Parts: sequence; structure tokens; C-alpha cells
Amino acid sequence: MRITLLGTGTSIGIPIIGCRCRVCTSADARDVRTRCSCLVQTAGLDILIDAGPDLRQQALREGLTAIDALLITHHHNDHIAGLDDLRPYFFGNRRPLPCFANGTTRRILPQMFPWIFDPRFRAAAAPRLQLKPCPRPFAVHSRYGRPGTVQVMPIRLEHGGMEVLGFRIGRFAYLTDASHVPEAAFGDLTGLDLLVINALRHRPHRTHLSIGEALKVSARTGAERTILIHMTHSVLHAEEDAALPGGVTLGYDGLTVNMD
Repeated sequence: MRITLLGTGTSIGIPIIGCRCRVCTSADARDVRTRCSCLVQTAGLDILIDAGPDLRQQALREGLTAIDALLITHHHNDHIAGLDDLRPYFFGNRRPLPCFANGTTRRILPQMFPWIFDPRFRAAAAPRLQLKPCPRPFAVHSRYGRPGTVQVMPIRLEHGGMEVLGFRIGRFAYLTDASHVPEAAFGDLTGLDLLVINALRHRPHRTHLSIGEALKVSARTGAERTILIHMTHSVLHAEEDAALPGGVTLGYDGLTVNMD
């Protein structure tokens, strides 16, 4: 399994337009954070988690030429605004792309993207996206006729007053935009080799885990390695990464982890 963090930033990205703080003007490439997204490559499949407004830039940077499935954590703009940029993945393969999401997201996306999902308005050049529910677990298959099946476990999380989904694949789990990890979710987070989890900043926030809160979740799961994502511009990579406990690091755009 190969995990690539396509983006690790907040909803407006880092650097922030017009901001001259030390993070937004940092010369460290790790302080440049596009909107959160992740690529999981396993069993011959390429699985994308979220498709934000920076998807085109991320896909070009990483040479992403194929997508077998899209897992959507929730319907906020920084996680779905790049759906139309999926069009090139249908130039040579017209098979629908399965998009797994919770009920709220499946209801809202056709309202946000009628030219993609609503048959009354569907554009001829629109990507062929097929919304699918997330049973526990669900299977992902290849769009390209390759052998292999990947089992995915959705994990229900709280993002302020709404539900978002995390996803577990094998011994890897990806949790973003969570403000609280419910008790029931910890049963799906045992035996992890890698946990990727949002950690906005040190100060508490109503809709996101702070760094301290994310560290507590990590410690409770017992994950062998934890990577923090979704950091705001109060987090300077070099300083914060050096201060983290053993087994925990800050993520950055383009970070790749190869797992046995």
C-alpha cells in the first residue's frame, strides 16, 4: 500500500491570500498546503479521498493518471469543488466512477453540481460520477479491468454539528475535518500502522480537532505512526514537527508513505 498526501491545508489553503505572516511567507515548501486530499494505491487500485479545488494541480504534480474510486468525506467546498476536474479520467475510459459518500452528501451534491448529477441538466462533457452509499464495509473494484478488490470501512465522525466520514483501508485510517471522534469509532481504529488525522492548531476550535486533541486520539488508537494534516497558518512546519512526540509527524503536500 502506498499513501500520498495530495493536500494538507485548511479550507482556504496556505499561504492565505493577502497574509504576510511567517508561515504564509515561509521559504519551506512544507508550509505550502493545498486543500486536503489523499491518494491510496493498493491491490492494483488507485483510490482518491476527496476532490477539492486544488485537485488539478495535485494530480499533475503527482502524475495521477488513473482513478478507480472516489471516497468523499463530506460535501464542504474544500473537499468536493474539484469534481469537474475529474473529466480527463474519462477520455480513455467511459466507465462511471463510483463516488462513495454518506446520505447527506449524496443528497446535496446533485444540487451543487446539476450538470454532473441531474439528468435534466447533465452536460455532455461532464464526468460520469456514480454516487454510492457506504455500507460497513464496502468493496472497491477496478474501473480498468484489473484484478483485485479493496475493502473500505467508513468511520462516522463529528464535524461541529454534522456527520463526516473517515475511512479505513487495511491498517491505514484517514480522518479529516473531525471535531470529535465518537466512542463507537474507536473500535474501527485499533491495530493501525498509520493514522492520518486533522489537527488545525493549538487553540481549540468548534469544528476541528486541535493538535492536542488529535494527539489524544492518536494515543488512544495506539497507531504505530500518526501524521497530522489540515493545519492552519499558525503552524510553522519546522517548529511544530520538532516538538511532536515520537511516532507523530506533521504531514505536507506530496508526502508519500509506503506500507507493507
